[in-house]
Amino acid sequence: MKTLLTLFMLLSIHSFSQSNNSIDKLFIETSGKADTLIIPNKIWINVLLMEKDFKGKKSVEEMEKEMIQKLESIGINTEKNLSLNYMSSNFKNYILKQTDIFKSKSYSILVSDTNTTAKVFIGLEEIGISNVRIEKVENTEEEKIKLLINGKAILNAKQTAQSFVKPLNQKIGNAIQISNFEIMPNQFTGQLNEVVVRGYSSKIYGNRSPNYESNIEFEKIKVSSSVQVKFLLE
Repeated sequence: MKTLLTLFMLLSIHSFSQSNNSIDKLFIETSGKADTLIIPNKIWINVLLMEKDFKGKKSVEEMEKEMIQKLESIGINTEKNLSLNYMSSNFKNYILKQTDIFKSKSYSILVSDTNTTAKVFIGLEEIGISNVRIEKVENTEEEKIKLLINGKAILNAKQTAQSFVKPLNQKIGNAIQISNFEIMPNQFTGQLNEVVVRGYSSKIYGNRSPNYESNIEFEKIKVSSSVQVKFLLE
């Protein structure tokens, strides 16, 4: 019995000693950041058709037909890239106030580049549809790019650590802990809180050339990574 007790005590002391050794290892902790800007390649344009904008001279159905014809004329597949968000009317207000009944419909148009975006804005303006705005932008390669940015952030952290220990004639060992801090840009699951569009003008589309190239420019999406790393010292 005494032999077993002694053996148990020795094992406990050895285990405690190993634990202390892992804690007592010298390390350096540094942080690293990296970011890049990417151009959106999926752009959602919101269009709101309201009968009251035309003072009852055109119905929503007539405006919808004109919009579809215009979109198809500039090369947009409306069956695939045009969707209805909602439709409504002021029928309740009509009951209460005896005003005219006006219907409205909201649509989303999906395009993939700034040139087509400009054509949509200008084309719809030509047929009197002005309630048009960018509602969401995205880049389909964003997740892949984020992985590359993570690697650059880690490398920056390592280079910072090396700059500290080199004058001491020490070396950086393996990383023993990595913490990633999510940096949220101006986006909500791929969407921008504020989309900045530069260079838009209806005048530049006056000749209606099919080879028209716009000078419209989107605010680029910022992809960032921030890490904190503990490196062993050798």
